[in-house]
Amino acid sequence: MDEGSAPEKLGHGLEYAEEVGNYYDWLADTFALYLRKASSAPGSRNRIIEHGAGTGALSALLLDRQVGRMVLTEPDAALVELLRPKFAGRPEAEIVHGTLEQYLEHMGAGSADAVVSCNVLEHVMDDEACLGAMWKLLRPGGTLALYVPARPELYGESDRMVGHQRRYRRRDLRAKLERARFETTMLTYRNLLGALGWLAFGRLVTNPAVGQGSVWDHDNIAFPLSRLVEDRFPPVYGSNLLCIAEKSS
Repeated sequence: MDEGSAPEKLGHGLEYAEEVGNYYDWLADTFALYLRKASSAPGSRNRIIEHGAGTGALSALLLDRQVGRMVLTEPDAALVELLRPKFAGRPEAEIVHGTLEQYLEHMGAGSADAVVSCNVLEHVMDDEACLGAMWKLLRPGGTLALYVPARPELYGESDRMVGHQRRYRRRDLRAKLERARFETTMLTYRNLLGALGWLAFGRLVTNPAVGQGSVWDHDNIAFPLSRLVEDRFPPVYGSNLLCIAEKSS
């Protein structure tokens, strides 16, 4: 593929999901400890639900880190057809065509040890109802690993292009989690450099477009630098929020 050319149109902002390995490695490293703990705790169901698996880029890395059995829910039929052959040789992965709410209706409350939701909640019209469904799906003591775009003032054309309904302030996300009866154990901003870039492309550029070259530059240059610093000193501002929350037992 030539630099700047568009890959197959997947929608949901997933066209370059396979091009951001450093980003997904960090997410997998960050979430894996919490997910392994949840799936191996006394009374565990050995079941981790991914909310909107997309292309499975994060799913594969989490399975590589032996977090436990994963159920990859995905409402988009085209993405489900992409996921099935990709995970055909992995018995610890189950592909489910449907929403997290439909899975809850089928399996019942308390049937999962953890829910992973990465860059999905912002696409959901009623995010509070979705958080409530996550809470019901978890067993007592279960874990929610959540990653969402942050700061409403960064919302611009780039967000609209990928179907974002909102960006989150930290205090607002915490309040929504509390109303869903979660106990938040970690909620921090990440990716300060990304916030500056998103402001430039999403708010200041009339027709923002992301090419393969710019994605590669961010993932291989800007993001590793951000990770090196922010793993030690979480920023007070950033383009995303990283959250770990629990359903109290």
